[in-house]
Amino acid sequence: MRLLFATAFICAAIALPASAADTAQQTSMKTCAATWKTMAAADKAKTKYTEYMGTCMKGSAKSAAAPVAAPAMAMTAKPAAAMKMAAPAGGGSAKCKDGKTVTYKNRSGTCSGHGGVATWM
Repeated sequence: MRLLFATAFICAAIALPASAADTAQQTSMKTCAATWKTMAAADKAKTKYTEYMGTCMKGSAKSAAAPVAAPAMAMTAKPAAAMKMAAPAGGGSAKCKDGKTVTYKNRSGTCSGHGGVATWM
């Protein structure tokens, strides 16, 4: 009977996971997440959660307590919109990278099957 009880106890101990203490990384992650939850909505709007967590996890305790500022490189205009050229009213011509010359009504998609536009004419 004792052998049966001992075997059952050992099997139960092996089958159930042991409750281990959190690692330093887990503790830091929980602290950063808790800090994010307590931040004001205006502070949360300045950064994304994943960016905040990355900075908080890498930083010191000061970083975990203070909100992370938004990146300074905010763009005001989209690069594609700034570089886009208007097509002439009746369309135009373009020379494709493979040497073919094509006509178009609007520039969007011109020479798409020929490797792109080499020059606009």
